[in-house]
Amino acid sequence: MIELQNLTKRYGLTTALEDVTCTIKKGEIVGFVGPNGAGKTTAMKIITTYTAPTSGTARVGGYDVLESPYDVRRIIGYLPETVPLYADMLVSEYLRFIGEARHLNGKLNERMAWVIEACGLQPVLKRKIGVLSKGFKQRTCLAQALIHDPDVLILDEPTSGLDPLQIIGIRNLIKQLAHDKTIILSTHILPEVATVADRVLVINKGKLVADGNFEDLRRQLTTRTSLSLAVKAPRKEVEQHLKALGNVVEVTFQDGAERGVTRCVLSYEVGKDLISDLNRIIRDAQWDIVEFHQEKLSLEDSFILLTRGGSEEDLPEKGNPAQA
Repeated sequence: MIELQNLTKRYGLTTALEDVTCTIKKGEIVGFVGPNGAGKTTAMKIITTYTAPTSGTARVGGYDVLESPYDVRRIIGYLPETVPLYADMLVSEYLRFIGEARHLNGKLNERMAWVIEACGLQPVLKRKIGVLSKGFKQRTCLAQALIHDPDVLILDEPTSGLDPLQIIGIRNLIKQLAHDKTIILSTHILPEVATVADRVLVINKGKLVADGNFEDLRRQLTTRTSLSLAVKAPRKEVEQHLKALGNVVEVTFQDGAERGVTRCVLSYEVGKDLISDLNRIIRDAQWDIVEFHQEKLSLEDSFILLTRGGSEEDLPEKGNPAQA
């Protein structure tokens, strides 16, 4: 549905986007992630025909953004970060105006009814846009992006200004729309991307530095993984039994555990089947398990490694447990 091939955009001596190539299929929800100034907005401006690339090509629904910009605009719905609304219009007037500009003709009333329901605008239809809260302004702008039933949705910070219940509603709506639409979602809220998106494109300094879902990216970024273990047993007994795991496992015991409970973190190379060995030790020692779960590289740490480079050793410290 969206094809970017060697896409580059320069502003004078500044390169905002450099040699970006990717394909986004119909029905995918793709998250655009990157620090401020990384090139996300530039990429979305090119896709929406707002600006032209310096070199490379961008196609949306089979249409080239340079050769057929009006065809591209016809099949795209766009929610920009800065909401473009007419403050003196009523919400109902604004939606009708947008629908008429989109030449919906006989479908206008049907589409208006749908977006009003989907975006929860019924309580404010007869209010002027200028007096609306930020959340209702955001939902009104989302309604204009959806009113013509576009094949492609470009959403820049779609849940900005919404309360928690409204955020959940918009997330669910986005997931429902993905059955027959292609959606690009740009946000600085990493958990939101992880919750909604099927795939993540990470852009840094104008370049595409990663492409995949968060679990794929985690596996690419780390060579080690860890298990958090807490059992009802003396520390010395736990130390003795865990020696059977060998030198490939680094065990870090945590001070200040509750009375009678030993807590530790076992760090080991990705690919080693430690869980079955650990289960056997726990069963043979007859320990009562208080906690047993696998640690994962956080979304924030994944973002840091992708956009700053370096290794896991460069990440901020998360405590100072005592070494065994």
